[in-house]
Parts: sequence; structure tokens; C-alpha cells
Amino acid sequence: MPNQDHSKISPTAKLVAYFRQFSDIPFAADVAALIHAEDVFNDLLQGTDLTPEFVNWAAPLAEARYKSIVSAIKREGITQVLELASGLSLRGLAMTEDPEYTYVETDLPGITEEKQQIISIIKSNQALRERHNLFFQAVNILSEPQISSAIRHFSPSHPVAVVHEGLFQYLSMSEKETAARHIHSVLSRFGGVWITPDFETKAELERRSHTHSQLQKLAQAVTGATQRDLYNAAFDNQEQIADFFSRLGFQLRSSPQIDGSYQLTAMQNLGIPEANINNYKSYGNIWILRVG
Repeated sequence: MPNQDHSKISPTAKLVAYFRQFSDIPFAADVAALIHAEDVFNDLLQGTDLTPEFVNWAAPLAEARYKSIVSAIKREGITQVLELASGLSLRGLAMTEDPEYTYVETDLPGITEEKQQIISIIKSNQALRERHNLFFQAVNILSEPQISSAIRHFSPSHPVAVVHEGLFQYLSMSEKETAARHIHSVLSRFGGVWITPDFETKAELERRSHTHSQLQKLAQAVTGATQRDLYNAAFDNQEQIADFFSRLGFQLRSSPQIDGSYQLTAMQNLGIPEANINNYKSYGNIWILRVG
């Protein structure tokens, strides 16, 4: 599919940025202010009648998704990172404060250009040092030549962590397979791991919609904005996930996103009782894949 089709997914990056601002994720508050995330939130969800309680539910989960990836990268001890569909997380800007990291952020051209402008403002406002170990590349995950261009920044003698959050949910099964083959090619060349929270089943989506009554309204709004049906694009079950990636040459394992290795500061900032953390622990997994 052409880039302009996938560009309809890009506004969801601003929706996630709205939820991240309630946490201590680096630069999240700056991004939300610069992109007027509250306006994006209100425009996208216009007419859905979402209540403040929904924000209390979604913000800790957005924080968990971000932090579970960072935690996994550090556990793996890999210092070369390729982030696909990186949106407005600015994870690369945060992690390359450590000069040991080489980080390549990729996304579609429009969001990549906007993000570079945002980073330029943040670096100026906060007097941040220049990041010579942070690179930006316009990449559609379905384009092998664009991925090949992005990985030129890496040393072939060191492994790579390929990461993404909020990407695979929007891809059809055939697109998932194309993307997975491209990632397999990268890991076959460099070694390393694929880290993502994105593999969801229809049963998980159904369970969440019952857990929070307003989630269905959000899903409908996102489907309307992106023209992507997240439910039908989801895996049927865990067995299909295992079979799908095994067939493509991966070994995979998963663990809970919320594992005690980091704090969910959005809970504190929004006044959510600590006892409620059990409501989030079963929300999702972080997946680690290797070629083999």
C-alpha cells in the first residue's frame, strides 16, 4: 500500500502523546504541550463522551507500554536500537543521553519531520547537547530499501534491538508478514532481538472492552480516523501468534509489561490508588523475538 494510506495511522501518535504526559516519561509533557495534544484528543474523540475516568485508565497503560520496552532493551544489554513507527515518544532522545547508544528513529515522512522540529525546540529550551548518536529516517516498515537505508548507521559487529509500540495492531496479516520478514532480515545480519508489546488477540481486545466500557468508543474513534479495523487485524489466539512467528523463523517469548521493574507514575499524578495496580497488570505482554 502507498505511504499516504499508512499516514492515516499517524494521528494516533498524538493521541498516545496525550496519555503519556501524565507520567514522568522524558519529554512527554513537552511534546504534549508543543503539539497541543489535548486539542488532538478532543478532536479525535469528539462525540464519544469519554469521561476523565477513562484517562485514568489509559494513561498508566501508555506509560507501561513505553517503559516496558526501555526496560527490555536494558535487560538485553543491546546498545544499537532501531525503532519503527516511533511516533512522538522521543525514546531515542532520552536513551541517547548515554553516548553508548546508537539509536535510529523511523516513521513516515510527515511525522518524522514534525518530530525533528519538536526535538529542535526541546533541545534549545533545555540546552541539551547535540546527539550525534541519534538518527532519524523516513521509513515505511513495508519498504525493504527504506529499512536498509536506516540500518546503515549501525556497526555490523554489534547486535541490534528492533522495537516498536502501536504499529502491528494496524497492519493486516499480509502486512504483518512482510514487516516480520524485513525485521528477520535485519536480525539475521546483525544479531539481536525484536521487542514489542504489539501482538494482541481478539480475546484480549474483547476482554478489555468489557473491563472498561468506554474502550469500545475509543476503538471506534481510532478505526474511523485510521480506516484500520484493529479487531479484525488482531491474531485469533495465542497459538496463532506462536505459529505465525515460528513459521517465519523466530523464537519468541513473552512476559507481563508491568513486572515491577519501573514505577507507574501516572497513577500517582492522577491520584489513582496504588491498590488499583492489579487492574493493569493483566493488560498486556512484552514480546521478545530472536532469529532461530
